[in-house]
Amino acid sequence: MAYLHSTYASGADYLSVLAASILPSNNWVVVKDIASEKVFRLPYGQGYIALIISGDICEIQSFQTYDPAVPAKLQVGGYSNTYTLFLPRVKIPAGAVEVWTVVNSRRVAAVIKSGDAWYSLYAGLMLPFGSSKVYPFPCFIGGSGEVGNVTYESAYPFFSGGQNFCPKVVLPDGKWQIVGGNAGGTSSFYSFPYSYAYSYIWPFDGKFQRLGNKLDGSAVLYQALVCGSGRIDAADDLNSDDGKWLGNLDGVFAVSQGMEAGSVIQVDDVDYLVVPNVSKTSETYALRLT
Repeated sequence: MAYLHSTYASGADYLSVLAASILPSNNWVVVKDIASEKVFRLPYGQGYIALIISGDICEIQSFQTYDPAVPAKLQVGGYSNTYTLFLPRVKIPAGAVEVWTVVNSRRVAAVIKSGDAWYSLYAGLMLPFGSSKVYPFPCFIGGSGEVGNVTYESAYPFFSGGQNFCPKVVLPDGKWQIVGGNAGGTSSFYSFPYSYAYSYIWPFDGKFQRLGNKLDGSAVLYQALVCGSGRIDAADDLNSDDGKWLGNLDGVFAVSQGMEAGSVIQVDDVDYLVVPNVSKTSETYALRLT
C-alpha cells in the first residue's frame, strides 16, 4: 500500500497528479486520460475505475470490462439508472488543497481538505467475505454526496449522502445497489428506512456519533462492514435482514468521537487520520494510513 500526504495548487491539480503519477506508480494502468474523463485499469485485471470531471465535480464510475469507444458513464456493467444516472461524486475545490491519498492494488481512497471542508472518496474493491468465484467484482464507489446541500452532505461513503448521489455497491450477482442506511437518531444524514431495498454500512447506519473511548482513554475502532439488502423492491416479502454481509471497506473505520479533526491517532502501532463529515467536526471517521 502507498500513502501520500501533500499539498496542491487546486483540486484539479491533485486529480492531474493522481492520474499521471500516483495511480500509475502503483500499477494502475491509464487507459484514457482526457480533461473530462480519466479511466484506469486495476492491477491484475480486476476491473476499471473512471473519474468523470465537469466543472467543480468529479463523478465516480466503475465496470469490469472496458470499451474505449463508449463513454465511461455508459459502459456495460457500470452503474446505471432507468431514469437519470446519479453517480457518486466528490468536490473539486478551486483553491489550494491538502490531500491524504492511500492506494493499493484494490482501491484508492483520498481525503481532500479545502479550508474548513473535508471531502473524501473511495473507488475500487472492498475486502469481500467470499472468493472471486462467489463474488467476482466486489466494487464500491462513493464520495462526498450532494456537496453544497448541507442537509445531505456525507464526507465518506459510509452513509447515504443524499438519495441521488449516494454510494453504490456491486452485489455478488453483478447487480448494483444503492447504499443508504438509517440516520441513527440524527438529522445530520439523509435517512433511508431499513425496509428499502438499499445496502447499508455498519456501524454508520446507527448511532455511531455516540461512540466513546476505551476505559484507558484510547480510541475505539470499528471496521466499516457493508451489508447488501435482501430486498428487491418495496413490493416483495423480504426484509433487509435477509441480505448478506458483503465485506469491509478497505481502511475505513468508525472511531470514537471527539477526536481533533485532522489529527493522526495510533492504535496497535497503526496510524489513522481522523476525518470530519465535510464541515461537521462532531461526526468523524478514521482512515488507515499505514
